[in-house]
Formats: sequence, structure tokens, C-alpha cells
Amino acid sequence: MTKFEMVAMLTSDHQVILRELASYTTFLAGALSSTAVPTFCELLFGCMLSADGFVTQALLTIDFHCVWSSYHHWLSQGKWQWKNLARHLIRLVCSKAPENQPVVLGLDDWVIERFSDKAPACRTHHQHSKKRNRPTYIWGQCWVSLAIIFERAADEVFTAIPVISFPTPASGNTSKLKIAVAMLRVVRNEVKDRVLRLLTDCWYMNWTLIKPALEMNIEVVGQIPSNRALYALPPAPTVKKRGRPKKYGIKMTTEQVKKLPEEKATVWMYGKFRKIRYRTLICRARFLKGREVRVVWSRFENDKGLTESRIFISTNPELEGLEVLRAYSRRWPVEPMFHQLKHAFGCCHLWQQKLRTLLRWMHLKMAGYALLQWLYLISELLCSENWMWTTQCKA
Repeated sequence: MTKFEMVAMLTSDHQVILRELASYTTFLAGALSSTAVPTFCELLFGCMLSADGFVTQALLTIDFHCVWSSYHHWLSQGKWQWKNLARHLIRLVCSKAPENQPVVLGLDDWVIERFSDKAPACRTHHQHSKKRNRPTYIWGQCWVSLAIIFERAADEVFTAIPVISFPTPASGNTSKLKIAVAMLRVVRNEVKDRVLRLLTDCWYMNWTLIKPALEMNIEVVGQIPSNRALYALPPAPTVKKRGRPKKYGIKMTTEQVKKLPEEKATVWMYGKFRKIRYRTLICRARFLKGREVRVVWSRFENDKGLTESRIFISTNPELEGLEVLRAYSRRWPVEPMFHQLKHAFGCCHLWQQKLRTLLRWMHLKMAGYALLQWLYLISELLCSENWMWTTQCKA
């Protein structure tokens, strides 16, 4: 069967998907020189087809045309920058976000286990997942990753697409918070005319991260520990007194929170309908230097009763309590994204010896993962449109 016969057998949906893949690949190839485009495309398609993290395995899945050692040489010593590829990937993925909604960013970190002492950016990390038969501390690379989260229209399930990652260094004062701030600046420089909303967990809900995010006009929604000091807004003074007005009202302790009216709702969160109870109030957060935030205290209802109370905040006080909970639930797809990158795309086997080579290969794997995820979203949309068109014709 010739190539022309194979193209003739493709359906209209297949042609649309191939056309989108060609346009996305062409856009990403703009980050490199014209001489490097063929090598880049071969490795990109190899990353999309290979389930392992080795460069050789990615080459074996395609019909490569150059000597296999030249691909390793291009990754390690080629004259191109992984930052340009990350910027093009950010622009590509953000351009697909709905115009009337904020671009949702998910921030988190993940650890890839290593055995060699000479592996780049390796150090001892705490195993916070607390898995069984695992040590409390492990040796590996801790990657800070930023993903853009979309909703699948077919089944209302959220999908995370990674756009940029960087490992914490083995030594020095560069923390995960500083790396996260640098990545947010890159995203804001590439997407200047869109509303950005950052979703993150307890560890990153810190003034070191939130202050630069607010300066970049980025909304932050996240969970905070229960020991953070929250204060109600002070009452308006009835009589003018000397001195500056009060900044904080009463402290929102457990007893004060119980006095707030409790609301109940059944919403679609984390893949199913859940019954939740929550209380909400606009407060001033001491760790944010007295900034007004929307605070939500919530618990789930299940067969065993009520779960432990969790505290969520949003730097946008105009959001309602239920909207904050729904927004934070979109952060969860980041966890299966890390699992798929490690075990389905072979990122647990990135054994490059230099940090620059490691960053280049990691972002190539992320670009392949992003293209596959987005093509799946397009196929779901095409299937739903065809189903609606068939239903209307039968009616």
C-alpha cells in the first residue's frame, strides 16, 4: 500500500488531527534553527511513541535517517536552548485556553529516584508520599513543574499539560519557591493579555511565592495549614479616634469559625459528585501582610461521617466559597500527570550526565506528552460534535 492510498483511507477526523499535529510541530520547531528542525522532529515523534526514557529507545520507534550517535551529540552539544522550546510550548498551550476564562496553572513538585552520586541536581529528599516499603528519605532529583489545566468537554474531566520544569540544585540557596517564581515570570512574559490563576498546595502557599505572583497580576488559590493566623475584618469605627485604624479584627479560631453559618452542597469534584459542608468569610491573612482574602473551611461527607476540616484561600475576595473549592479541585490532575510522565513516558529513566542535556531531553519528553494530550482533547471534541450531528439528523 502506497502513502497516497493510506492518506486516501483517512477519515475527515483523522485528517483534522494530522493537520493539527503538523501545525503544532511547526510552531514548536520555530524555537530552533532550520538545520536542527529535522533532528528535533524525529526526536519529538520518538518521544511521543516511546514508553521509555532512553534516547536510543525513542530512536528505535521511528525510522531515523542519521547516525544514532548524532542525536546524542545534538542533545548534549547542539547550539539550541531548551528555554526557547519551553517558551514556544507555553505560548502554544495557552493559546488553546478558552478566551472568556482564566488560564489555570498548576504548580507542584515531584521526585525522580536516582542511584548515582554523579547524577546532576541530586540530593536527599523527604518521601512525603509516605508509601509503604519505602524509606523516609530518598536520593533523587526534585523537579518543580508548572502545568496548564484544561477541562475535557466530553466527560468534564480535567487534564494537566506540562509546559516548564526545573530541578532543585544539589547545593546552594536556590529553593523551590525561587524556581517557581522564575517559572511564573516566564509564563507571564509569554502570556501578557490573559488572566492567570495559580493553583498550589500547602507547601507553596508562602509570602515568598504569593507576593511576586500578585505583583504579576496572578490570582492564587490554594490550601493553607490550620496554624496560619486569619483575622476577620475590623468593624468600621463609629467615632473618629486618634491614630491609625485597626487592621485586624477578631482572630478566626476554631470556636469563631463554628459561629459562621454552615452551607451544604453537592458538586462534581474529583471525578464524582461529592457532598460538602463549608463556611466562608473574607479575612485578613497575617502571613500575607494583612491582605484581604476569601477563606473557605470545608469538609466532605462520606459513609464514615465527616472528614477533617481543610482551609482554602483565594487572593481574589470576589470569588464565592463554592467557586474557590471548585477552582482548587482542578489542581488534582497534576498528580496523575506526574505518574504518567514517570512511568508511561519513561521520565524515571532520564540518565543524562549533564544538567543542560537533562533539561533538553526532559522538555522534549514534555512536548511529546503535551501534543498527545492535546490531540486526545481534539479527538474527544470531534467525537462529541459527530455524535451531536448524528443525533440531530436522526431527529
